[in-house]
Amino acid sequence: MDHRLAKFFVVPFLLAIVFLNSCQHKSKTISFYYWKTNFHLNPEEVEAIKYNQVNTIYTRYFDIDFTPGDAGPKPISPIQFDTSTLFSQIIPVIYIKNRVFEKLDSAGIILLCQNISKLTNEINQSIRQNPSEIQFDCDWTEYTKDKYFLFLLRYKAISRLKLSATIRLHQVKYPAVTGIPPVDHGVLMYYNMGEINAGENSSIYEKSIAEKYNAYIKNYPLRLDAALPIFSWSLLVSEGKVMKLLNKMNFMDFENDSNFTTLKKGWFSVRRSCFHDGYYFKENDQVKIEQVPEKDLIDIIEQLNRHASKPIQRLIFYDLDKANLQLYEKDIFKKMVAHLD
Repeated sequence: MDHRLAKFFVVPFLLAIVFLNSCQHKSKTISFYYWKTNFHLNPEEVEAIKYNQVNTIYTRYFDIDFTPGDAGPKPISPIQFDTSTLFSQIIPVIYIKNRVFEKLDSAGIILLCQNISKLTNEINQSIRQNPSEIQFDCDWTEYTKDKYFLFLLRYKAISRLKLSATIRLHQVKYPAVTGIPPVDHGVLMYYNMGEINAGENSSIYEKSIAEKYNAYIKNYPLRLDAALPIFSWSLLVSEGKVMKLLNKMNFMDFENDSNFTTLKKGWFSVRRSCFHDGYYFKENDQVKIEQVPEKDLIDIIEQLNRHASKPIQRLIFYDLDKANLQLYEKDIFKKMVAHLD
């Protein structure tokens, strides 16, 4: 082939590769879950959204559960929006207790679809949002899968929205038992995989447990995004038993309080009985801190790169909260998305 002709073909080919690589990089996105009953972003949360070029926030709209005296399931704690801090696209997330599907018949499922759609649309209109997707969060079982999947099919038919669903690791490992939800894509919840106990393990993330499920991810037929943990919590331990889970409390809540002393890494001991942030701590009780460090978050990305059948395109961090953001360096989210294949 003539060298000039070869150059004619090669240069556009190289440009095409560069363009495709650029598109693939841009298609990898960062999102957050927002899991409070009042939507109001503080300055730290606004800065995290802007700095990481976050365009969408997966926002809990309400839970669905039974309440005493009600004949049917009801929305629990619908979200209230402060629209002055709303500048990102919102994707509604509805959390449905599994027991809802244990009790509903097909007529009740259709009514549930209608009620959720009505309330969701009312919230969307109140904040002038027109989302193209809705996400359902339900830890369904082999006994409720048929009803839950019927709900998803009915909801898609009446809403004409894209549907996504949260997927737990056990549902990835046993799809023949738990089934595959009829949605457009799933979100793999890569956390809360261990037992809450007074041992040395972490209930949020434990690599040895994750490795028992990783090999099954590549065979899961749904396209998957990944939800990763940036939250922390503490466990109040008394006489070797977990007495209480202290949500959104981390080492910074205890390290400067003279009533507590460092016992070992991730553990504090109660020096004197006291009240702290509304909780009572008894002398000699212990506090176990659970948090996923940066190195483990990067390791999670590398595991997903190895085991996902298709590249993960979106990371959704649980959850957007000033207390969680303070646990990490500013660039942590960009580092993680940069590690995606």
